[in-house]
Amino acid sequence: MVNIRKAQVSDLTLIQELARDTINTCYRSFLGDEGVDWFINSGESDKEVEKQLSNCVVVELNNQIQGYCAFENDFVHILMVSPQVQRSGLGSNLLKHVENEMTLLGHQTYRLETFKGNEQAIEFYLKNGWTIDREEKDEEFGFVRVYLSKRA
Repeated sequence: MVNIRKAQVSDLTLIQELARDTINTCYRSFLGDEGVDWFINSGESDKEVEKQLSNCVVVELNNQIQGYCAFENDFVHILMVSPQVQRSGLGSNLLKHVENEMTLLGHQTYRLETFKGNEQAIEFYLKNGWTIDREEKDEEFGFVRVYLSKRA
């Protein structure tokens, strides 16, 4: 059974583990081994989850957290689904829930950004009705950000 709910403080460790696992499994192709290893081993991944926890919702499958999304106002900060259940529809359900929440907050357009090399994420958002607005090179980090949006 699928359930989407507001994240609780007691969920923090599980969400951090899910984030580390997802980054480790899915981000190496576009961030590289060095970047992924640094982000996880430095604790920055865990800090990012902790910082966003109050803005998070989780998706559970059979009472197990399998994904989360942090959003604020009209902006999706991060959406991750466990690699073991990706392409099962959980991510689309979670995204639709978040879009509905943003609409209830009065937003007519939703925004997010991802990395150009994250082709799986870009494909996912396009499949869910989002459009690419622009691409921009991040001079500090040397990768290209892709900005997407969707009208309510």
